[in-house]
Amino acid sequence: MNEAGNGGGNRKLRFGLVGCGRIGSRHAEQIAKNPRAELTVACDVEGDRARAVAERFGGRATERFEDALGPEVDIVSVCTPSGLHAAMSIAALGGGKHVLCEKPMTMSVADAEAVVEAERRSGKRFLLVKQNRYNPPIRFLKDLAWHKRLGQITLINCNVIWNRRKSYYDESPWRGTMHLDGGALMTQCSHFLDLMIWIGGAVHSVSAIMANLTHPYVETEDAGFVTLRFRSGALGSLQYTTNAYEKNIEGSMTILGTEGSVKVGGEYLNTLEFCNVRDLESPTLEPGNPANDYGSYKGSMSNHDKVIENAVEVLLDAKEIAVNSVQGLESIEALQAAYVSAIERREVKLPLSGADRAFRLDRQPPLSGAKRRL
Repeated sequence: MNEAGNGGGNRKLRFGLVGCGRIGSRHAEQIAKNPRAELTVACDVEGDRARAVAERFGGRATERFEDALGPEVDIVSVCTPSGLHAAMSIAALGGGKHVLCEKPMTMSVADAEAVVEAERRSGKRFLLVKQNRYNPPIRFLKDLAWHKRLGQITLINCNVIWNRRKSYYDESPWRGTMHLDGGALMTQCSHFLDLMIWIGGAVHSVSAIMANLTHPYVETEDAGFVTLRFRSGALGSLQYTTNAYEKNIEGSMTILGTEGSVKVGGEYLNTLEFCNVRDLESPTLEPGNPANDYGSYKGSMSNHDKVIENAVEVLLDAKEIAVNSVQGLESIEALQAAYVSAIERREVKLPLSGADRAFRLDRQPPLSGAKRRL
């Protein structure tokens, strides 16, 4: 018998979708396209959005979160504002449901640990969305690192030079708030920090500076520099901003090793721009999916089809989770360390302890000096 319940070749994994905004609609679309998945409940506090998703992709529309924990649901897709991820994931696990959660997993280490514990107690599975891991150039880069083809990795550098204009924040009032959004690093750039850790390994310490330079109407930062010291001895740097004029410029990752150098670039980690590795010809990779295009802005590469397929394989075929709760906790710890470092202006060592571990970004005063009203 499989994780989701009844065995059999005709079994479909039944999804309850919580949050029917842009990313929730992306989940619903890919659930509908997967022959072994189906949307049974679409939930949003804005009933019109839930009804629109249900009419297009199937399932029952509701405004009540509790309805997504009913008997017709096997797994809950949490696509709500970031600050709600922890509570909803814990409630779903406690209600006997598996969870597929959008990034970030939570907004604090304490909440991430609570999710890990809730998963352990429930006996259910927690899956985290990190769709950039499926990008063909990133898979190639991970394979090189895994098989030591780059030798000893010495430097990992990421540049995220993106645009988010005022209309982006105006269309969803939770964006740009300390308690529900967290900031450009937590929201737009957490994928990149995750990839640095996924490839570079455990982090020894973090230093960061952050500022709000062109978005005075939000509470959070819109630019920053994060420096990582990995336990392996390698160094890492992440330069990020949402201040690019009119449109995104690049989302890139460069890795230097003693036996090779590779750069994955393009607008959203979609192009193998440079590859010079000992005894290896630069490959021709399969094309990746286009970016998630939301009209007024673009996000990362659209790999949610692979995210949904992984959930199906994990729960119906007992396959391995692509990104689990412990991996999510590792990324959240590095993210939290970066915010502690920027606010307190000091290097922060990992694993976090004491006040650094108890730190909560959602309880900090606005980094911009502006206070948004929800």
